Amino acid sequence: MKFGVCVPNYGESPSAEALRTLTLEAERAGCDSLWTTDHILMPRNSGTPYERILDSITTLAYLAAITDSVKLGISSLITAMRNPLVVAKQLATVDNLSHGRLILATSAGWNEKEFAHLGSNFHNRGKRLDASIRLIRALWKGETSFKSRILGIEFSDAVFEPPPLQRNLTMWIGGTSKAAMKRAATLGDAWHPNVQPVDQFTKLVSDFRETSPNAKTKEICVRIAINTRAEQSEYKSAQGERRIMLSGNQAQNKRILSSLEQLGVSYIVAVPSPDGRASVPNQVDGIKILSKLLN
Repeated sequence: MKFGVCVPNYGESPSAEALRTLTLEAERAGCDSLWTTDHILMPRNSGTPYERILDSITTLAYLAAITDSVKLGISSLITAMRNPLVVAKQLATVDNLSHGRLILATSAGWNEKEFAHLGSNFHNRGKRLDASIRLIRALWKGETSFKSRILGIEFSDAVFEPPPLQRNLTMWIGGTSKAAMKRAATLGDAWHPNVQPVDQFTKLVSDFRETSPNAKTKEICVRIAINTRAEQSEYKSAQGERRIMLSGNQAQNKRILSSLEQLGVSYIVAVPSPDGRASVPNQVDGIKILSKLLN
């Protein structure tokens, strides 16, 4: 399995120095990609580390300047609460500045209050995400006309210059709902879920593969926490969902990775500060442990 690392653009350590330290360590460890996490205006007392966060897209521009070869991504961009035309331009700019290294994961989002803060409709976010994906792909491929009723966007003979170096943006689709699985199968290049306990995750993988014939050939690229201070592998997310992390128990970590590999997982995006409180040295330790497990 290939692996990427989520850098600390949120929580207690979002600074240029922390980002640089984790980025360079991840490159040295042989990771394939670096990822930021996306939120904009969370409600106070949300129970998440995302109330203090650097912007996910512009942080990638910084990472592009201090790296040479790793891919650069967002896990996951909440596209439905943003202007998709602006998103398409921002992503194309990062792709140019990084010499074609951009990769993207996107999802519908889950925090209704954050959508309200941004004046965005939470209840039709799935339809707007679908339309936004089509819009971004169209602009990146050089199309000059587009029309979407759900987005309220229509243009013809438009100019989108300079074009991104990649005309086909690799796009993973996050989420574990049936709608998210269908979106991954029809509009995405891979499915990007968080890892749940093995019995639940096995059922989710089966459900995804049965979504459509396309789903049988799609990659499964997961997001998983890693916390070397933890003794147990199971924890609860801010939404109350049971999830699995890589812990300080190496034998348990090996079993988890083996199970994921048997389920067809080809890529892991590791989050070395799931609660936003891990120190930079602890995050570095997590990266080193993951590298030893996978290399």
